[in-house]
Amino acid sequence: MQSPMPTSLQPIPMPPQSTLSIIAKIALLAIAYMLTGHLAMLLSVPPGFISSIFPPVGVALAAVLIWGYPLLIGVFLGSTLLNLSIAISNEQQLNWQQLTIACSIAFGTTLQCLCANWLIRRKMSFPNTLTEDRNILLLLFIGGPLSCLLSASVGTAVLYVHQIITPGQLLFSWWNWWIGDSIGVLIAMPLMFIAFAYPREIWRHRATTVGIPLLLSCVVMVVLFFRTSDGEQQRLQQHFHEQAKLMAQSIKSRISLYSNSVLPLERLFIASVDVTAAEFAIFVDSILKNHPGIRAMSWNAKVSQQQRAEYEAGLLASTVGGLGITERDASGQLISAAIRSEYFPVTYIAPMPLHLNVTGYDVGSEALRLQALQTAGDQGTATLTAPLDLVQNQQQKNAMLLFYPVYTSAETPPVIAERRQLLRGFVVAALHMDEVIGSAVRDYPAQSFQLLLTDISDNTTSPQSELEPGTSSGMLFSKLTSPIPAYAKPLIWLEEFSVGGRKFRMEILPTEHYLQDQSTLQPWAVLTGGLLLCSLLGGFLLSVTGRAEQVQRLVQQRTLELSGILDNAAEAILIFDTLGQIERANAAAQQLFGYSERQLPKLHIGSLLPELQQTNPDFVQQRQGRSSETAGLTALGTALELEISLSSYALPGHTWFICLLHDISERKKIERLKSEFIATVSHELRTPLTSIKGSLELVNAGVLGHVPEAASNMLSLAQKNTERLVLLVNDILDIEKLELGDAHLELACADLRELLQQALTQNQGYAANFGVPLSLDVQALPLQVLVEVNNQRLQQVLSNLISNAVKFSEAGSPVQMSAELHEAQVLIKVSDQGPGIPNEFRSRIFQKFAQADGSDSRQRGGTGLGLSICKELMDRMHGTIGFDSVEGVGSTFYITLPLLPVAG
Repeated sequence: MQSPMPTSLQPIPMPPQSTLSIIAKIALLAIAYMLTGHLAMLLSVPPGFISSIFPPVGVALAAVLIWGYPLLIGVFLGSTLLNLSIAISNEQQLNWQQLTIACSIAFGTTLQCLCANWLIRRKMSFPNTLTEDRNILLLLFIGGPLSCLLSASVGTAVLYVHQIITPGQLLFSWWNWWIGDSIGVLIAMPLMFIAFAYPREIWRHRATTVGIPLLLSCVVMVVLFFRTSDGEQQRLQQHFHEQAKLMAQSIKSRISLYSNSVLPLERLFIASVDVTAAEFAIFVDSILKNHPGIRAMSWNAKVSQQQRAEYEAGLLASTVGGLGITERDASGQLISAAIRSEYFPVTYIAPMPLHLNVTGYDVGSEALRLQALQTAGDQGTATLTAPLDLVQNQQQKNAMLLFYPVYTSAETPPVIAERRQLLRGFVVAALHMDEVIGSAVRDYPAQSFQLLLTDISDNTTSPQSELEPGTSSGMLFSKLTSPIPAYAKPLIWLEEFSVGGRKFRMEILPTEHYLQDQSTLQPWAVLTGGLLLCSLLGGFLLSVTGRAEQVQRLVQQRTLELSGILDNAAEAILIFDTLGQIERANAAAQQLFGYSERQLPKLHIGSLLPELQQTNPDFVQQRQGRSSETAGLTALGTALELEISLSSYALPGHTWFICLLHDISERKKIERLKSEFIATVSHELRTPLTSIKGSLELVNAGVLGHVPEAASNMLSLAQKNTERLVLLVNDILDIEKLELGDAHLELACADLRELLQQALTQNQGYAANFGVPLSLDVQALPLQVLVEVNNQRLQQVLSNLISNAVKFSEAGSPVQMSAELHEAQVLIKVSDQGPGIPNEFRSRIFQKFAQADGSDSRQRGGTGLGLSICKELMDRMHGTIGFDSVEGVGSTFYITLPLLPVAG
């Protein structure tokens, strides 16, 4: 006997768990929660780090459902560790605030699992096989969209309170939190059940039908997500780099433009040996107007130690409060320059700085300036200094001086020695780099980029590919509004270039506004939509496999029931195929034929039933639904008299036949005895009765003389009873012959009008004896109505119906025969106005010996076989018989006969 299959309505026992086992499961759940959480973060979509699936919640919920409420501890620990590890991976310093945030989010997740478990267990028993659609929908809805409202609300509230998200991000963060948790539950929970839920024999079978398709579909969607995300990232990078290239070109062009701005001034000093301060100011004015990034331009003449006294005398004569050639001391104050072999004082400067006389300041007194002017003089090209502070504005930052050498010759001397000998001085431009770079990028949207420009000439850094943005000294220009996330680092445009003898590194970075504005969230939509479809697929597969499990369980139950019915059936049952090979036989068949349970399936059906020796499906099909008699053979060769009933049922590619057998040997024996009894009645009883009837008729007729009155009454009574007994014997013989098929009816074509008229004539006297008027109405019939009947038997039926109507009618109450056409039949009615047929008698009116008044003192005679004989005769003549009756109103008996076509 197979053990009963568990159902979703029956509680499924859980295996006992030890304390050590529970602790181990709590630890494993915490680890699984943290690992699956980190895997989920790999599916984050920029710019908001939106994860479209967060399976740890589904893992946690399933674990608590499977192993109980103690696993909530593992949920809390796993969530706390996950959030702390995410903070560490984001290079955040752990503190009490981080711990508070992690514990608060973990509390929300734990509370969600607790509420979902309580509600699920309240609505349905658990563990559960999930074979019913209602339970599947309840589990997925409560565990997913409904309970995840709690974790999403608590989590976003915690982030908002700790100012991690802004009010504008609150609704968006809550929506994505809820979506990610819900999809994670819908996908991870079925997989957890397949791996660990009870009963294992049911969930294990779902590994191939639910688990593998669900995992494969998720993998496909994740691959599609990464491809979509990569395409989106490449699109974003290409778009930003195109803008960055244009911006970089603008910056390099602008720096080159400013570097070349001193060339006209150099030509001025080449063209004129004696340029006055007024001429210098006039010439420089247009340059300054066209180049707002130049704070000042100056002429720094070369003065040797021998020329210093003469130079200072002229300088003191043209300025008030001058100090001659000056330099800065340690405190930054201007003092008289120390003795050197040569000087490069500021001779002319425009515009003149307010409240500060820099005329005479020796730019060669500082190392940065000296290095640049020496390089410019030796190379004969414009040369920039390293970033420095200007003397005329000590608050000025990110400035550079551009030195361009002026020689006494019109052309630059070819060798360094000649250049040093013929060097006359330098024209100098003070560049404000913020203004220079700002003017280059002014036409680009300020919210779309961040910019760093660094002088790396003096750095010994790694190659460009290893540089990190903003790590070099010598910062010239900085426009940083916000740190960029890790995913946006490939968008950074890094470029190194050289201008004026200096090497620069330019870094162009996207802003958070640009990332948000350019991101379409298409990868997030693809992943979210795909995973939602995967979760729906999981629910659908659970439903399909649940129904399949229900069907399988029902089939097993029905198979057991049918096997029990088959094995315990009182009748013999054989099942065989189209080739006649017996497939199965019940115990009654084994007992009937004398074979063992092992012997029968090896036999051909023809060895038991010779009639079926040649198994023909068409032959079997023709005999379906009809019982017939056949002969059988037992294992010992003994003949059996059997009643056989055949049926079939088809399966894909195969047809089976069912043979129901009933041993009728005893019935046949009884029928033979019955036939013998009928023969005895026919020969031994009817002959004496006929003799007695004739004798009584002679005596009552006075053939033997006058009979006393007292004796005459007794003889009349004896004659009536004898007639009644003869009628009974005749009816018994008739009904027996009809049932045994011995009474063969010869049918012939006849005119119904004549038959009805004959019936009226034959029964008119009988009706007159009872004082009942008898009439015939055939007006509804055409002139000729042809039917195929046996005239004698039809008259017997009509006489029986008329005599019954007459007997149950009061004197003077009419009985009417009528006939009419009804479709392809003729309908003949015999109606009376008698007492009608009682309701309790109507169901058995055509049975043998059936009479409404069955008492010995009934007023009207009869054997109770007349209507039974009429029904049998009408069946033989392919007609029908029936009645309509209302108690106290009367009855109408009718018969129908098929019409024969009338020759035209």
